[in-house]
Amino acid sequence: MTPPPQGWTRLLLSGLGQLLEDEGAGDWNPEGIYTPEQTAITLGGLPTAPDLAIAIAAYGLGQAGDDIEQTDSSVLVQFRVRGGGSDPRVADDLADAVFNAVHGLSEYRLSTGVFVLLAERRIITPHTRDGSGRVERADSYELRCVRPSPHRP
Repeated sequence: MTPPPQGWTRLLLSGLGQLLEDEGAGDWNPEGIYTPEQTAITLGGLPTAPDLAIAIAAYGLGQAGDDIEQTDSSVLVQFRVRGGGSDPRVADDLADAVFNAVHGLSEYRLSTGVFVLLAERRIITPHTRDGSGRVERADSYELRCVRPSPHRP
């Protein structure tokens, strides 16, 4: 069976991964291979290693939803960050690096071709700890984007 062509969501998330690397927030490797010294940027969930990591995932529609007539779509994206140890400030530093790269992004074409009309942070969650005691935090952003589809011009 032939896999489908790369979808818009994959292009959005991969483009955000590259953007984070370009802005110095971490290390983006589409193959998911990282050294212990790197800050991994991954899609989906956080990897078990390295200790420092940022995971990017789409999880819902934003306030504007998907316009039925125009190509505008509003998608919620979560950036889950993990610091390397028990100090919550490290996770906050990673979340701040994501904020600096993403919040307020407007009229910007990602490296994958997805056009972001506007990006805004909407949610900051409290710190939690993973099974190894490493501090995590998740921030959610609403991205209004151009998302062409066959039934919208």
